[in-house]
Amino acid sequence: MSMLSLRSHVPDDVITAADRLPGQADVVVIGGGIIGAAAAFHLAGARQSTVLIEADKVSSQQSGRNWGFVRTQYRDPLELPLAIEALALWPELERELDAPVGWRRTGCVFVAATQKEMAAFAGWHDKTRDIAREARLLSTSEVTTLLPPLRGRAEGALYTASDGQAEPVLATTAFARAAARRGVRIVEDCGALAIETAGGAVSGVQTEHGLIRCSVVVCAAGTQSHRLLAPLGLSLPQQSVRSTVSLTSPLPPLSEACFCGFGIGLRQRADGSCIIAADSTSDIDLSLDSFRAARFFLPGLLRHGSGFSLRLGRPFIDDLHRRVSVPGHERAVARRPSIPANSKLAARTGAAIRDLFAGAAGIEIVKSWAGRIDVLPDALPVLDAPAEIGGLIVATGFSGHGFGLAPAVGRHVAGLARGEPPAAILAPLRLDRFARGTYSAPHAPL
Repeated sequence: MSMLSLRSHVPDDVITAADRLPGQADVVVIGGGIIGAAAAFHLAGARQSTVLIEADKVSSQQSGRNWGFVRTQYRDPLELPLAIEALALWPELERELDAPVGWRRTGCVFVAATQKEMAAFAGWHDKTRDIAREARLLSTSEVTTLLPPLRGRAEGALYTASDGQAEPVLATTAFARAAARRGVRIVEDCGALAIETAGGAVSGVQTEHGLIRCSVVVCAAGTQSHRLLAPLGLSLPQQSVRSTVSLTSPLPPLSEACFCGFGIGLRQRADGSCIIAADSTSDIDLSLDSFRAARFFLPGLLRHGSGFSLRLGRPFIDDLHRRVSVPGHERAVARRPSIPANSKLAARTGAAIRDLFAGAAGIEIVKSWAGRIDVLPDALPVLDAPAEIGGLIVATGFSGHGFGLAPAVGRHVAGLARGEPPAAILAPLRLDRFARGTYSAPHAPL
């Protein structure tokens, strides 16, 4: 299995829609990304019969399309404790899952091209120094020592040597396969239509192939989560942005550490190839759905408008067609959506890396792809068991940060499913923060 193929990957012991759909389970997990797969793995370890359903294929969406950074560095201080917990788990994952995940402790460096950026890094470092103890500020000369090929003049950097990287598809499917070995039934090509309730508590999940009765549901459905929660009276102000990523041919050593700076992000893999993307630059494909919860996002869009490109095209037409032809309860099933890469942005990113790093003159983009990142107004996830619906656990809205957090998220989901009180570090991640108006502006641009 290629670590970077965007084709479907089918974990061991997967059943398909043609096989018997389990009629009952203790827990149903909706979503076959890394959050759902990690949750299923830990739920099975707690001896809870678990079914994971995925409208497409495991790891086929954003969990298989992201940068592969595993970082604590420059996280929102409210999210940082969860990131630190997750980072401690990554080095043991290959042993725990009995499968490669591509983990390497390479560090992470955010380079400041301006004094304003350096001031922001210094402010974060000062605020988090008691918990982010591995992070340190680098001077211009220290950046040169750490990154000899870097041509651009840096005002300094933020560097965390203990951060690392992993391969998104490998890690996601490793969780799914390990969950299946523990007895989790994984049903692909099976979208969730509705979360059923009775007496104010979860009673099952209606899928496109039938009902699965259960007493606990984990909603880890990514960009479709708001559609499943709305009929339950739970409002999730969720939107999505399109992020383009590219793979290069192998290059000489550019940066061992995962790199962000001068408008680009770069992760150099073990074979020398690089995952590259424009940093803090995303496309917003306008549709009728874009106006839902617009009031939550407008302030951030106005504040960081240069990082977003508004596009009106095929997604608008597709959304209009779905609203006319698809019943409302079926719109939560989004199978194999066409997500075109922004080829012009990919080309500009490649050119920027060629200019920024000595040794990158021969850069060749092998392929580019895109994914839809589910975002929330404060760029923090929801990880919560809302009191309004007994047995419901929401793990969504990770705003592009979920890959590195997944090992810890899976453990917390299992704890919530067992009825344990939520850990203190989850308090800022409650769903009701939006209804109560207690959320804040994003720590950094989405």
